[in-house]
Amino acid sequence: MITTNKVAIYVRVSTTSQAEEGYSIEEQKAKLSSYCDIKDWSVYKIYTDGGFSGSNTDRPALEGLIKDAKKRKFDTVLVYKLDRLSRSQKDTLYLIEDIFIKNNIAFLSLQENFDTSTPFGKAMIGLLSVFAQLEREQIKERMQLGKIGRAKTGKSMMWAKTSYGYDYHRETGTITINPAQALAVKFIFESYIRGRSITKLRDDLNEKYPKHVPWSYRAVRAILDNPVYCGFNQYKGEIYPGNHEPIISKEEYDKTQSELKIRQRTAAENVNPRPFQAKYILSGIAQCGYCGAPLKIMLGVKRKDGSRLKKYECHQRHPRTLRGVTTYNDNKKCDSGFYYKDKLEAYVLEEISKLQDNADYLDKIFSGDNAETIDRESYKKQIEELSKKLSRLNDLYIDDRITLEELQSKSAEFISMRGTLEAELENDPALRKDKRKADMRELLNAEKVFSMDYKNQKVLVRGLINKVQVTAEDIVINWKI
Repeated sequence: MITTNKVAIYVRVSTTSQAEEGYSIEEQKAKLSSYCDIKDWSVYKIYTDGGFSGSNTDRPALEGLIKDAKKRKFDTVLVYKLDRLSRSQKDTLYLIEDIFIKNNIAFLSLQENFDTSTPFGKAMIGLLSVFAQLEREQIKERMQLGKIGRAKTGKSMMWAKTSYGYDYHRETGTITINPAQALAVKFIFESYIRGRSITKLRDDLNEKYPKHVPWSYRAVRAILDNPVYCGFNQYKGEIYPGNHEPIISKEEYDKTQSELKIRQRTAAENVNPRPFQAKYILSGIAQCGYCGAPLKIMLGVKRKDGSRLKKYECHQRHPRTLRGVTTYNDNKKCDSGFYYKDKLEAYVLEEISKLQDNADYLDKIFSGDNAETIDRESYKKQIEELSKKLSRLNDLYIDDRITLEELQSKSAEFISMRGTLEAELENDPALRKDKRKADMRELLNAEKVFSMDYKNQKVLVRGLINKVQVTAEDIVINWKI
């Protein structure tokens, strides 16, 4: 219960209609002052906001109240009704928790009999938290709807980052064409439609605009994908007609999208280095043991029968100097040699064959993984004890034996400790090691590696191996253990 010496009274009214309904400034002052007299409480000051909305905290008297609360000039804040403090659950919770309670100030609302110094009042703060979260979600949803509405009316969606080729005018919320940049955008679309690859386009742009920030593959691809250049806006995956001037025609944009899809399919079928679609068994996983750069395939001169000798060599054996291209090891030249494709791949497949023929060989590989073990029973007991402590903390708070600040501080500490223990249990190295071994055995128990076709050999290699480090003297396989 409140045992107070000084009370800060806060009164607010925003419209004359509220005054007519009994919420006038004078009536609020009279009722609250009378209540203080009955309780024999001393009024420190009456803070008055006349003609201010309760939808936000931008009110002169409220700002004064907050300032004095932080200096602890009173020990209780009294209002006639909860919505006089704020009509926002989020702001109400902020004022009560972060301003009043944090400074050991009780809060009381006369009409609702809301008193934070009582167990019931404290429980009501929890309800306020729930409603404040609901309010935040509703605000978020309204903002989302507002943005969708903006997109549907054709207005620019580029307040965060303006698409290359346009200038954004904050005062009007519109975009206009940047003539110099628009030339580069047209060049990109026209060249791509004529058959130029994105990689070649990147090199062309870096040569054509040497003073520009180096163009990357990703930057060029983003321009080709962006519908803003043909007069549309994009928001959350949906396309809406825009009010701005296009740089290219809709026909050019559609043709570009069709070409992108065709080339993507072709790449996936032929040379895409993604897992299970790489052209060669060790594409993307073979690594130079000297400098750490990836190994790539080099094709020899075409023979009379049309075949070519294939070799793996370090990406940095012949460093590239074009702006914007991907390089490794600070683009330093690597003096490593080359490795015959057939011999290198045969060695890796032979190691997999050993695993298939000898179960002990897999155990030997895993024995080298000295994963630490944890005492699972001890961890479970600690988690159970922390849960009991959290329950006891809540009881202490309800019985008014600890403050809200102490409850929040200790609860956060215990929850963090419990979360850490639960995460360590879930990520027990021994459990993960057993699962990895079982997964590898399942892969190895399929068809014998030398009976598979080249495509299935690639799938198996990528399921078992992280990387293969190669030097002239040694080949080290990094298994997925």
